[in-house]
Amino acid sequence: MNVEGKEVTYGYSSGTYARLNPMFDRVSLLPRQEDIDKLGSGIGRRDWQQRFELVYEMAKDQNVTATMGVTPVILHFARYIKNRYGKLPRDIWKPHALFCTSVRKIQFKYGPVLKKYFGDVPVVEMYTATEGVFGQQLDDWPYITPNYDTYFFEVATGKGVKLLHELKRGEWGRLIVSSCMLPRYDIGDMVEAAGKNYFRIFGRRSTLTLLEHSLYRAFLGWTL
Repeated sequence: MNVEGKEVTYGYSSGTYARLNPMFDRVSLLPRQEDIDKLGSGIGRRDWQQRFELVYEMAKDQNVTATMGVTPVILHFARYIKNRYGKLPRDIWKPHALFCTSVRKIQFKYGPVLKKYFGDVPVVEMYTATEGVFGQQLDDWPYITPNYDTYFFEVATGKGVKLLHELKRGEWGRLIVSSCMLPRYDIGDMVEAAGKNYFRIFGRRSTLTLLEHSLYRAFLGWTL
């Protein structure tokens, strides 16, 4: 992209942030994306062990203030450190927060386990995908708040398509996201309104997800 006569590279939010982060003064990612890419794109056990070892070696003597990424990967990294070095991440680093993405039930399923490894540190849920950062948890309530300033959100409900902010508490449906790159993108995730501009993503649309959600609503109440 040409900006004021200069060529600027760009991409989706996750890749853009990873590539441009070393330019920032206040915080920096460790390792840099280029270092991780050199290990290849394999997804086998040995491939992930090499990545975990790279992270450990580069970060073991650093003041790590936060961890950010796919939630199960963060958990597997913690277990790798324990199994290989006999230490817990909390014995090596004192992070201020864990920014966790990409799976459902982060606070209830993963939060307690992550705190066993990293200490009593806030677990912050972020709703992200390759297509962008759509929302994040802003306080102690286990819900996300959408980024309305960047994306246009619609929801396909049983009563038709509604704007996300129009959903009443307890209403739910299939999320549709629009951006300058992807108009009306049916991402396949299911969203439910919790009221007061709080929402939760409870899984990909499937028969099992819908059945599980119906049972959840039948036996559990709201906490907000």
